[in-house]
Amino acid sequence: MDSPATMAAPRALFVGRSTFDILYRLDVLPVEDSKVFAREFYAAPGGPALNAALTHALLGGHALLVSAVGGGKWAAALREELLRRGVELLDLADGTAYETPLSTTLLNAATGSRTIVNPPASLVRLPPLAAEWSNAVPASWGAIPPVVLCDGFFLEEASALLTACREAGAALCLDGGSWKPGTAEIAPLLTVAICSERFALPGQTETPGGDPESVMAWFAAQGVPCVAVTRGARSILGWERGRGFEIEVAKIEATDTLGAGDVLHGAFCHFFAMTRDFEHSLRKASAIATLSCQSLGIPTTFGGPPPVRPDGACAAPAVRPDAACAP
Repeated sequence: MDSPATMAAPRALFVGRSTFDILYRLDVLPVEDSKVFAREFYAAPGGPALNAALTHALLGGHALLVSAVGGGKWAAALREELLRRGVELLDLADGTAYETPLSTTLLNAATGSRTIVNPPASLVRLPPLAAEWSNAVPASWGAIPPVVLCDGFFLEEASALLTACREAGAALCLDGGSWKPGTAEIAPLLTVAICSERFALPGQTETPGGDPESVMAWFAAQGVPCVAVTRGARSILGWERGRGFEIEVAKIEATDTLGAGDVLHGAFCHFFAMTRDFEHSLRKASAIATLSCQSLGIPTTFGGPPPVRPDGACAAPAVRPDAACAP
């Protein structure tokens, strides 16, 4: 049974990828066949859906996560962090041989850019979720949340449930980091699509600047009423039912851009669940995502424990996001 505090919190469901991330912040990226020492080191759960759920929870929301965690060396630490942060998990990989992926990221301290190495894609087949909400999720989750975010992973396993959520009136949002199998099928169900500039339609070549106009036009043609394209440090381009708008991104000295898009999606869901105001929610989420780039690790953005440097000293904690959350 939900507590009064939990019931008052905005609820959102996040469907997609979870990983365990190892981050090294380096003065320079290593050349081939060399060794380097990192300036800072951080290890924590990651993945687009998990990071978005974590952000929603850290902002005070009630986060429900449908993802594949399974077993392996990193699963216990991931589960422990979700429990500590109040994120409820439905594990698609429960009872299978699936193992939590370990993702390694090299952060360039000079530019804030990141280079990511993922393990080979898992070949373990995961069972699909039931289409009925009451049969697919734990009874303790209550009713279908007003906002559902999917990141394009595990669409085959969760598509029936996502359809049921949309038919029940939930706003279905897409974290469009890249085109994935099932994107075309899920698009007509979407209320919101927020895509990276690297999102390329089939037949298009992924380019540094992307083609935001074509992306927004394609989603609009599928009947999606609210579309946005994020462009890193450049402004966010938005489109809502035929009206275009632009959100300027504050100029900062970035420490870590890894997960900034995930933070934006999680914060957007948090505010959209309360207001259903697309542009307003996106502007507030953009401010929090920018703030997250100034510290290493998502919890640090919200006043959590700072990462530890190799010399044992703690990095300076980030500023709490109260100002960014103000209207």
